[in-house]
Amino acid sequence: MPADDVRPTWSLADIPYAAIEKEKIIDNMDWFYLLAGASFVETLSDLYTRNLVNYYRENVSATAWLRQEWELEEVQHGHALRQYVLTVWPGFDWERAYQGFVEAYVPYCRTELLGPTHALEMASRCVVETGTASFYTMIQAASPEAVLRQLAARIRADEIHHYKYFYRFFLQYQAREKNSRWRIGRELWKRVAEADQEDSYLALKNAFEVKNPGQQFSPEDFSAFRRRMGNWIRHHYPFDMAIKMLLKPIALPPMLQKAVLPLLARSARRAIIH
Repeated sequence: MPADDVRPTWSLADIPYAAIEKEKIIDNMDWFYLLAGASFVETLSDLYTRNLVNYYRENVSATAWLRQEWELEEVQHGHALRQYVLTVWPGFDWERAYQGFVEAYVPYCRTELLGPTHALEMASRCVVETGTASFYTMIQAASPEAVLRQLAARIRADEIHHYKYFYRFFLQYQAREKNSRWRIGRELWKRVAEADQEDSYLALKNAFEVKNPGQQFSPEDFSAFRRRMGNWIRHHYPFDMAIKMLLKPIALPPMLQKAVLPLLARSARRAIIH
């Protein structure tokens, strides 16, 4: 591994769960649903890894990194968030809700649904890592509780590191495939448009229905939840950072990127908030 990629690692033992100030967050159920849902999505990373390893099976360095670092760190994120949720809301049947999420989501997570080429799928993975890095940046900034801010900062750092690896693999494949900027941009837009369509909805649905026996979670409930997130997004979402990360695989000329960045950031802000 190159020297500039060596970084300190962490474990759940580094998170001071006993110091959580529960009174600052326990009554805000939107935080519960957000964190429980995120814990499900992160924990399922072993399935995502199997799909990617199968797709990139000829690339020894990529598959080794996926198995030995990416999967382990992503699953750790899920376990760390699970521990936070169960520390603040100890009565929640996390395992039952997680199993419901897995059963519902597995049909949407298949190798044949990955990108049309190896380079374009790596570009799509950059979109996913952009989304998670931005998500945890927002959580770190919006959190009313200090231990959650610390946990979000650690996960955010991992996600940015993962983005750099996927981008490196993208460059290797792109050097051979030579996809046009138009084709790369189209694939990136497709992945952005697909974000949250299945995993976030199903994660929140299972968290809600286990937390509230006998009640059903509908697409309208999901839309209402996203509207409530608008205030956090408006004040804490790192739009400029996200747009820069999204644009990187397209490799726009520096002057053009500088010109379009503010426009795209404003457009993204309006699209997400409204």
